[in-house]
Amino acid sequence: MPCFARDNTHDLTYENVFEDKSTRRSFIMKVCLITAFMLLATTAILAIFVTNEDAKSWLFRNFWIVIVALVTTFVILIMCCYCPFLFRKKPINYILLMIYVAGESIIISFISMKYLPSQVLMAIGYTALLVVALALFARFAPCDFTGCGPYLMIILLVMVVMCIVMFFYRSFWLLIIFCSLGILVFSLYLVVDIQMMIGGKHKNQYDEEDYILAALSIYIDIIHLFMYILMLLGILDE
Repeated sequence: MPCFARDNTHDLTYENVFEDKSTRRSFIMKVCLITAFMLLATTAILAIFVTNEDAKSWLFRNFWIVIVALVTTFVILIMCCYCPFLFRKKPINYILLMIYVAGESIIISFISMKYLPSQVLMAIGYTALLVVALALFARFAPCDFTGCGPYLMIILLVMVVMCIVMFFYRSFWLLIIFCSLGILVFSLYLVVDIQMMIGGKHKNQYDEEDYILAALSIYIDIIHLFMYILMLLGILDE
């Protein structure tokens, strides 16, 4: 997730790390392709569990798989913070990526099973439109968002507090605000990650070897956008 490191003193980002534009274009293409494959894999797994009743029953009976997926994805995110060098070494970077995608797909599928297939499909469509709009904004926006990491982290902490409050007190409007805030935060995170991938005039950017970290960050942003949009659709339908 893009809150791990956001200034050029950390190991994830550098300034002017690409020698020419062709190298940068190759990096962007690689990140986009990896992210696309990750999203396609997640969508395929999600479709199985959302549309197939037998698959739903199997996952409910084997809830321990969801717990394992939660722990695994959390550990890999911690590794992104403290062991980023692992994501620059082949084949371990691809192995970690596949494990994370598998775990995240199980978690998202489990969350989505309580919603109607039509709601899930609508959430996918809205997420796709939002991602395209944010990508265009990140590409052509005159302002640099790559230094906003600390402020976004503060908003995330606010969301954590709201989540704790909602555990004891459930309110329709509080749920609406929580989901809307989540969409806003991860929209900004996506803009930050895309600008770091594009590089150039932006203060912080990914190194040439950080294509797995860049793809993973963008994937996490999109998955969270989908999750909050789906939750918002479910609340409004209720």
